[in-house]
Amino acid sequence: MRSKRCFTRLAMSMVLMILLYPAVQPAMCQDSAETWNDDATGLLWSVKDNGSDTNWMQANNYCEDLTLAGHTDWRLPTLKELESIYDRNLSKELKVKGPIDLKGDNVWAEATSSGNAWIFSFLNGGSSMLPTAGGCGGSGRALCVRGSEK
Repeated sequence: MRSKRCFTRLAMSMVLMILLYPAVQPAMCQDSAETWNDDATGLLWSVKDNGSDTNWMQANNYCEDLTLAGHTDWRLPTLKELESIYDRNLSKELKVKGPIDLKGDNVWAEATSSGNAWIFSFLNGGSSMLPTAGGCGGSGRALCVRGSEK
């Protein structure tokens, strides 16, 4: 009788593992050292910027060419998306949420229909619109994101 009870428990455990495995698998596959999932927006962020200041075109190309955590659909964020990960109440110098590690305070956003792009400062939460044509306009970092807001 005792061995039958042990077998039943073992069988139930195996059934639960089989049923729950698909739900657990995505969480296990996300490389937390490379990406951060913002639960508030549903966006997946690269936790590191591109490593150096660039013009907008170089930043855009960096995100479009990025392959990270098995994904190839990275892009520059919108200004609204950058604002969503800024928290002025944080005590660190660059006030970015989550495990994101910026090495520069200015981060490029996607281009507007007028051919300009926003650059956002994680130092003070300010933003400026700069021209993107010909690579002119200023320098900032590429912080790549994928997905769309909830």
